[in-house]
Amino acid sequence: PPLAWQLPGPSTPPFAAMGKKGKGKKEETQERSQWEGKHPEPKSRVDERKVLATVKLAAPVCSLLEFKLECTPSTKISYVVDRIVDRHGGSISDLSVCVNRFHPEEVIIGRDKTLEQCGVFGGECIIYYDFVPRAGALLQ
Repeated sequence: PPLAWQLPGPSTPPFAAMGKKGKGKKEETQERSQWEGKHPEPKSRVDERKVLATVKLAAPVCSLLEFKLECTPSTKISYVVDRIVDRHGGSISDLSVCVNRFHPEEVIIGRDKTLEQCGVFGGECIIYYDFVPRAGALLQ
């Protein structure tokens, strides 16, 4: 019969037709890659560069509201704004922030910008801030 060649018969083992191959010594003598076990060092996600930012109220000049902030060039402006708000006990909002000089045309709009994107790559910088006072118990 024409289909007899496909069926395992008494002369072939029952699983020979399923494509299993016997293991030989070929795998043991296979050459190892010259790159095996050698991986490149992963890049550090920690920014090692340091910035010492002096945070100041733009006007009026008040040394009591001035503080230092240790950070990195990859620190976001939003982080700096949060620290300023914390220093004011959460009583201020709508901050205007500038780096190294305060000028209305240079107010940083995007809070997701980093210090590096604002021109700070390391060392020291001054971050100026201003805010509009809100009406409250103290101002009435």
